[in-house]
Amino acid sequence: MSYSGVTRNFICSINSVQIESTSIHQKRRHYMCMQVSMDLQTESSRGLLKCSAANYVPLTPISFLERAANAFRGRTSIIDGTSVKYNWEETYDRCIKLASALSELGISRGDMVATLARNVYAMQELHFAVPMAGGVICTLNTRHDSAMLSVLLKHSEAKVIFVDQHMLQLAQGALDILVNEKVTPPLLVVISESENSYSTIVNSNSYEYESLLESGNSEFSVRWPTSELDPISVNYTSGTTSRPKGVVYSHRGAYLNAIATFLLHEMSSWPVYLWTVPTFHCNGWCLTWGLAALGGTSICLRQVYPKDIFENIAEHKVTHMSGAPTVLNMLVNSPVSDRKPLPHSVNIMTGGSPPPPQIICSMEELGFRVHHLYGLTETYGPGTYNLWRPEWDSLPPNEKYKLKARQGVQHLCSEAVDVMDPLTMEKVPEDGKTIGEIMFRGNTVMSEYLKDEEATKEAFKGGWFHSGDLAVKHPDGYIEVKDRLKDIVISGGENISTIEVERVLYSHPAVFETAVVARPDNHWGQTPCAFVKLKDGSNVSEQEIINFCRDNLPHYMAPRTVIFQHLPKTSTGKIQKFILREKARALGTNYFPLTPISFLDRAAKVFRDRTSVVYGSSVKFTWEETHNRCLKMASALSQLGISRGDVVATLAPNVPAVQELHFAVPMAGAVLCTLNTRHDSAMVSVLLRHSEAKIIFVDQQLFDVAQGALDLLADAKTKPLLILIPDPENLPPPVAAPNVHEYETLLASGRDDFAIKWPLTEFDPISVNYTSGTTSHPKGVVYNHRGAYLNAIATPYTHEMGSMPTYLWTVPMFHCNGWSLTWGVAALGGTNVCLRRVSPKDIFENISLHKVTHMSAAPTVMNMIVNSPRSDRKPLPHKVEITTGGSPPPPHIISKMEELGFSVSHIYGLTEIHGPCMSCLHQPEWESLPPDERFALKARQGVEHYFTQGIDIRDPDTMEMVPDDGKTLGEIMIKGNTVMSGYLKNVKATEEVFRGGWFHTGDLAVRHPDGYIEVKDRMKDIIISGGENICSVEVERVLVSHPAVLEAAVVARPDDHWGQTPCAFVKLKEGFSLGSEDIINYCRDHLPHYMAPRTVIFEDLPTTSTGKIQKFVLREKAKALGSLCEIKREIAV
Repeated sequence: MSYSGVTRNFICSINSVQIESTSIHQKRRHYMCMQVSMDLQTESSRGLLKCSAANYVPLTPISFLERAANAFRGRTSIIDGTSVKYNWEETYDRCIKLASALSELGISRGDMVATLARNVYAMQELHFAVPMAGGVICTLNTRHDSAMLSVLLKHSEAKVIFVDQHMLQLAQGALDILVNEKVTPPLLVVISESENSYSTIVNSNSYEYESLLESGNSEFSVRWPTSELDPISVNYTSGTTSRPKGVVYSHRGAYLNAIATFLLHEMSSWPVYLWTVPTFHCNGWCLTWGLAALGGTSICLRQVYPKDIFENIAEHKVTHMSGAPTVLNMLVNSPVSDRKPLPHSVNIMTGGSPPPPQIICSMEELGFRVHHLYGLTETYGPGTYNLWRPEWDSLPPNEKYKLKARQGVQHLCSEAVDVMDPLTMEKVPEDGKTIGEIMFRGNTVMSEYLKDEEATKEAFKGGWFHSGDLAVKHPDGYIEVKDRLKDIVISGGENISTIEVERVLYSHPAVFETAVVARPDNHWGQTPCAFVKLKDGSNVSEQEIINFCRDNLPHYMAPRTVIFQHLPKTSTGKIQKFILREKARALGTNYFPLTPISFLDRAAKVFRDRTSVVYGSSVKFTWEETHNRCLKMASALSQLGISRGDVVATLAPNVPAVQELHFAVPMAGAVLCTLNTRHDSAMVSVLLRHSEAKIIFVDQQLFDVAQGALDLLADAKTKPLLILIPDPENLPPPVAAPNVHEYETLLASGRDDFAIKWPLTEFDPISVNYTSGTTSHPKGVVYNHRGAYLNAIATPYTHEMGSMPTYLWTVPMFHCNGWSLTWGVAALGGTNVCLRRVSPKDIFENISLHKVTHMSAAPTVMNMIVNSPRSDRKPLPHKVEITTGGSPPPPHIISKMEELGFSVSHIYGLTEIHGPCMSCLHQPEWESLPPDERFALKARQGVEHYFTQGIDIRDPDTMEMVPDDGKTLGEIMIKGNTVMSGYLKNVKATEEVFRGGWFHTGDLAVRHPDGYIEVKDRMKDIIISGGENICSVEVERVLVSHPAVLEAAVVARPDDHWGQTPCAFVKLKEGFSLGSEDIINYCRDHLPHYMAPRTVIFEDLPTTSTGKIQKFVLREKAKALGSLCEIKREIAV
């Protein structure tokens, strides 16, 4: 069977909604999905549904606020001076009320709401409240005059304008101009410092911000976008043209760039961000939204002066800030009296123009850590960043900071950034010399220029967004901007880069700021002209500047004219060089299906020489090699007849081939199906038949199992071709068998110039995962490219991974595609340390040998580690982050793991949710709690991860949310883009689990007053004894706290009198011997008597491949024991 038809079921549902006409533009931009078939008929034979409310939610950054109100409710969200301080719960409530108030003013979907304000708290709130009301926010440059403001208000058709009290005169002048032109002006809302000051400065026809907000209804229903391509904001380009263009951002692009920006800024949970970049510029580089995703604190700063910056850093313990090179220049040249010691290293992002290396050096001497990025308004701000390489640390300072001043590589959510010849559209060689134009394509390119179709087409010609910036690409893949197309000085036939001249000028000890442009010359055509601002107290002549340049440059490049003056700048500190150019768009430039295979393409460029995979002593590849190998394998699969939608199965442990196949199979357009290595031949044959796999890759050690399965498929329509994966580490070479291909031989037959078969839509299936051990009829859970991409970003971030982690594979790659980390590690340029067998000795040895930073494991694996012999252990080289899930980890196990040097993060998820969807986010205040209380908190399931759009505890009958009291049980229900597409060939089961627009997990839980969720039991595992609900998880928690108990599971045993009674299956630690009375009495000492087990059975517990106890096996055993009505207790050994 081909899955090519199935893809039609996952086309973004926005194609089928009725598109509303909006005042921003009558023609909505839905061209991206219209490239794909509009046939949305359910393919009932395959059991898959169209996008539903449970598994498709339009990407929008306003979802970050809703999560912040749940996950970070008491955390400080905004500080503005001494009078304004809110937490995330308060900010959410205020934004809801403001959205309601806007709706009451008549704001509806697509209506424009403008702002004219500095970095004040209201600007943060409006970035959420306006789109929550369905509106489009248009943040205007505070340096515009009344005439320009009137032009922009008229062009945007804004219905409301929010104005900072200090800019009221400017705004009033613009409104007067509109009235004189007989244009209906927008309603005026004044952001005042107090109600008293408001009453003295405006008339009765305007509103005051706080009064308007208070008039809103806190029960307002958020107007979520009907399509993620709906506009969320309009940003007018400033200072680069006499006719500013309105750059339209979509909810999708804003969501993705908000993620990318905080990732490249190396932000973790709860950053403290100082607002030195204007919130009106590219919506604050999308951090107005992004900080909510992390529960960060916004420190509002109205005026940007070095003294204010240092004071705020010291007072609020600022961790991150941003600023143009001119801001950095101000800081390094500020008087010593304005400075305060930094409380810690402060991360600062800089962009706008290339920062001189000496400025970076001086900033880092002050204690700042500088990150250089590059982007444009049309790319939502940041589009590339200079990813730091550890090997640069050993270079001489001058060389190191020159490397750091480059623009770098594309960021995580950018599909492609390249340097190309603008005439031929060919890529320039990576030689660091050949100049071309920087071009972008991807989801974080603007939607369009508002009301300017011609300019949009021009900017998007050839299927790329043309930046107008000239650059080279170095052999390491890093881009370095050389100049703007319009700024190149052509003198006597020679191209002179103004940036190179400016770099020399900046190195002069008297120069504070400079800009170089072309001056007309009758003989040479053009000559360089330098505008220079000197440092205070400096006094040099024009000729001295020219001579300095001639000493450091070829003579023809030295300026012939030097003018000393202040330099005009945009509001973001960018020097205005008057670049006039038209930009446009072509179909396909600003939309690319989200897919995790893009991570490999980027890793090959950004992390090319970094180790990608290590396995034993014989296998070690770099990311460039892995990329080439995956291309060749994709090519080889294509030559074997694999095409779009075909299923390719694997039956193998955590070996390098499985990691490669996670990329190679979808690169060939196919669907990966990773089978559980603990299945027998009969089960493997059932799954191969059900999935209709055309090929199966089999580990040498599992060859007999696979061959047995193929023998059982003798009568099947499709019998997969077998590819054998040899194991050079543990087994002798396999004996050649007929009709069996060998992995490396097949790979070598492929071409490394194979054209990747990118998904036609991001809803195309990428993998099928069969649920294991919880039912006698496993279901095929279908993942799509979109969900895999988003979860592959969320999981590493939940795991607190930074760039280039080293990940030890203790979770099976076949389980939920390794929790999406088979793809996610590539996104970060990490190293995959493959582990065929999971034992404490192997774990400790690999951590020591490879300096492992992260791993994952079920509680049973952690149990193995803490109970391992000392002879199997090795000291950890550093703290190792370990993520655990599958069943609630006992608090004492977490405690012992941390004593060994591991830092445990607890997650929750299901196969149907791509694995992890919640994490127990650690709160700093827990550190002061007693150990038992702290680890009990840490054992909870926590809060939804960054890219889950909704997790609630609801009554499964009424679908109402249960109170956050930590007592009321309800079912965990989930909706969002990381919910599966559906069950393969099982429409009924899919519809049942998606009923009511939510995915029903079957897990019972409570939500605590702090918003954290705690699983109490599976619905089918609750024991009802004499009318009382007994939570098996709570009984198990007591059992495993017994010093002799290694593992325990509790299920219901039938009882003619009580209905059911608890039956405990227990595995003791080696060397211990106990009777059932000992266990029962221990439980009665720690639980109400009715909750204590009445039956105890000592035996090994059946588990799945991931270490999860198979309770369905134990339930059958308990059921077979019969009723306990005649006896009170029983022991079975």
